[in-house]
Amino acid sequence: MLRFLGILLSLLFISPVISADSSNLFYESTYDSTNQDQGYRTIEVNQNGSLAYASFGNTLVQYSPSNQETIQSKVFDQEILSVALSPDGTRIALTIRDGGTATDTIYILDADTFNTKISSQSTSSNALLLSWTDNGASLITNHPTSGLIKLNREDLSTEVQYTGNLTGLIICTDISPSGSYTMGVDETGRLTIWNSNGDYIHHEFLLDSSVNDCSFDPTESMFTVSIDGDTIRKWTLSGSELRPLDAPGINSYKWSSNGLYVYAHRTISGEFLSTYDSSDSSKISEVSLFHQFSEFEVLESSPGVIDFALFTSTTDHVVTYRSIHVKNGLGASGSDFDSDGIPNSIDDDDDGDGIEDIWDLNCDVAESFSCDLLPDENYMRSMNLFLNETVLEVEETFTLNKSDSSTIRDLSRYSLDSDIKLSTEEALLFANSYCDNIHEENYSKSIHDAIEIDGISLNYISMTCIVVSGMELTQVDDDRTHIRYSITTKFNMTGEIVIDGNDVRILYQPTAVQGSITSLSEQHPMAVSVSGQEYETDSFSPWFLQEETITLSLNEKMNDNDDNLVDTSLFTSWWFIALVVTSILIVGFMLYKLGNKEDSYSISLDDEEYHEDQMFELDESIEDTSFSDIEEIEASMVPKENVSRKSSPRTRSRSIRPEKQQERAPTPRKRRTRATKDDSTVIVSKRRRLVEDEVKPKVRKRRAVRQSIDVDDVEMSEELNRYEEN
Repeated sequence: MLRFLGILLSLLFISPVISADSSNLFYESTYDSTNQDQGYRTIEVNQNGSLAYASFGNTLVQYSPSNQETIQSKVFDQEILSVALSPDGTRIALTIRDGGTATDTIYILDADTFNTKISSQSTSSNALLLSWTDNGASLITNHPTSGLIKLNREDLSTEVQYTGNLTGLIICTDISPSGSYTMGVDETGRLTIWNSNGDYIHHEFLLDSSVNDCSFDPTESMFTVSIDGDTIRKWTLSGSELRPLDAPGINSYKWSSNGLYVYAHRTISGEFLSTYDSSDSSKISEVSLFHQFSEFEVLESSPGVIDFALFTSTTDHVVTYRSIHVKNGLGASGSDFDSDGIPNSIDDDDDGDGIEDIWDLNCDVAESFSCDLLPDENYMRSMNLFLNETVLEVEETFTLNKSDSSTIRDLSRYSLDSDIKLSTEEALLFANSYCDNIHEENYSKSIHDAIEIDGISLNYISMTCIVVSGMELTQVDDDRTHIRYSITTKFNMTGEIVIDGNDVRILYQPTAVQGSITSLSEQHPMAVSVSGQEYETDSFSPWFLQEETITLSLNEKMNDNDDNLVDTSLFTSWWFIALVVTSILIVGFMLYKLGNKEDSYSISLDDEEYHEDQMFELDESIEDTSFSDIEEIEASMVPKENVSRKSSPRTRSRSIRPEKQQERAPTPRKRRTRATKDDSTVIVSKRRRLVEDEVKPKVRKRRAVRQSIDVDDVEMSEELNRYEEN
């Protein structure tokens, strides 16, 4: 439960919002160059996507996007400014910065061997422009002084020069598909159109914003530019401006093969490759990236649908995103312990726990199993089901291998800033990226169809993603720490659950869906569990693919001391605590007042207990008439203090039980009465008795006299005299 609450709080702060228009593209792999030179990063790809050409500073690399292996490379003396692959894929053109003159050098290389076919110093300094004509016969680049020039690919001779009212360096150029028109935009924002002969035609616009990119559409029906202000402006070839394509943060862009869609690089609140309908500016799909990029190339599976894309990064990487991931060796014959379709002989992770065999030490030396055949359950794929009243949450956790984990961390370190520290925001960016790119409907359906609960139907609600571990607090070049990530799918449950005796069945192990980063992680075996606020946890691990359906039970949580259970929620509630504190204060106050009241009495009782109604009792021993020589008789009375009021004089009768006098001479007794308010004097009566054999004392009854508290000493003496006998 604590884990569930921790996950719920993390999701409140960092869980991403799922995009409804995911592209089905996900991060697949990265080509890593060992070149550390600073400079431009460029990328080109051939028509079928089998070869890619990337530049890093002064190094040109040819590599395979399918396995990220380097095929060949070439190092130049100076920085590579631009790269352009011919339409037929046979030639590659380069612009190399010149180190000593005001001109740059153009090289044309054989694309297969990297041998130089021809070179020429024909461009202006710092030129970044190279563009092939559609038929690949010519090359467009900067004129050394102003405008553009068209060069013959065989000898780099100038075929056409494009001039006009241009006053600054050309920063953007493109050639129409037929080669009939050439467009150029200078750094002042002036846009010019020329025909194939280099003649300046009347189309010329002075734009009021900086230009990011420019292009003709594939149908040659319009020319377009992206400007600051989130807009792609469009004009017909006759010069009429069309409705613009409005989208936030558009930088560079490319057209789909049929001209109906635009693939745009957006840089608002992240890095995105978005697909738009060119007619109404509606967004069709989007790829969310967790790293920065400058250039990109796409290959379509159909118009408007990207099969895979390549992106340059600010580091020495070219990043590949695909819709389908195919592992090397898939489908080959041989023993396959983890049932991933790759035989153990060529599988680098035989037990499917995400730890490569060469690093897999999860075993006991005494065991007969090999280490690479004993999966570590801490890294294995897991599926945890949490039931909470009417909601089911299915959390799947996956592990990336060390290589992918290290590369993702390197790319993420520079996602938001140039430092090498991985921040929480950069980790969140990665979680957003892989979650946004998942096809939400396909993924949730794969989970929904695999789970069966008696009497319950499931309805999809939402999906969230988090990075569990392996991103933050890792050092640069960390190649040992695994990234663990989770995807939580939430369903609404309709129907009634029988707590005891109900079963949860996982019919099969869901496979990775298209467009999901889970394709990179090991799928089998896996651990499964079911739990909830009212249910005991039931689990099964490891679950191998061959074991088919797994059944877990829903049992009510029990306590061994059920009879002594106390609802602890009562004692932790705020109102109960307030009641207890208030009661303690009241009792304490009453005890304090009572103590003060008792202290207010200054009365001492030595021999006898005083009784009610502020009355006193006289206790006397009356001697026989034979007594003589009474030396002294003193009597007094001190009434009981009344703290509330002063009573009026009154007499009240009271019965006194007679007491028998003992058969012995009486002994003198001291008697003390209570002091009145007015007189605190204590009067003591002393009597001398005769010799015992002279006269036996006559036993008399004790008589009580009740007197008001205002009777004075004289009246008291007279009352006593009545009891004397002559």
